[in-house]
Amino acid sequence: MTLHGQYNLWLVLLSYVIAAGGSFTALGMAPAWAGHLNVEERSRVRGVMPAGVALGVTVWAMHFTGMAAFRIHGTPISYDWAPTILSLVVAVLFTGLGFATLTLLHEPKEALLVAGVPMASGILSMHFLGMLAMSGNMKMHFEPNLVIAAGLIALVASVGALWLATLPKRLPSRIGAALVMGAAICGMHYTGMAAAHFKAPTSPPPCARIHRHSRMRPAKAGW
Repeated sequence: MTLHGQYNLWLVLLSYVIAAGGSFTALGMAPAWAGHLNVEERSRVRGVMPAGVALGVTVWAMHFTGMAAFRIHGTPISYDWAPTILSLVVAVLFTGLGFATLTLLHEPKEALLVAGVPMASGILSMHFLGMLAMSGNMKMHFEPNLVIAAGLIALVASVGALWLATLPKRLPSRIGAALVMGAAICGMHYTGMAAAHFKAPTSPPPCARIHRHSRMRPAKAGW
């Protein structure tokens, strides 16, 4: 039997606020000289790492706020702590790797794509690790087409974040960039959620359950 859920719209709105606000902070933390050749490579990497960490934490926090917004009728949901923590580590490591890669490549167009791929992979991995952390009386499977769509959105969001990080830090453009980034991050998350289908575990028929739990004692031979 398919299980249906619904979203708490206030928490969905909060997830967007987290995504946009965190993007605003991360884009502001990326130095304007990131990717310039006249700065030592080690200094460039150190300079962009805080932005990578901030964006990774932002995506992770948005993800679990969006997960908290989702409720399945009649099925309480909890989260296993190990994959939950692992999803945070993956998000921070791969967004940091994306920003670090951006600073080390000399061709801007090549840098955006090469750096965007690991970042998108990390964000998508974080999302599905977070979903696999769900624990409840249900089975979950994913629709491949929507998983691919979520991956493409993650790639666009990652390349967009890296490109926006290289632009001048003017306040109006930074606000607009954060709003767009927030929409892209949420689009990836809720597309990934739409890819998931939940079903109640199949129960054996009553006669089968009775047969399974009953134990027949062997007859004793009498004299």
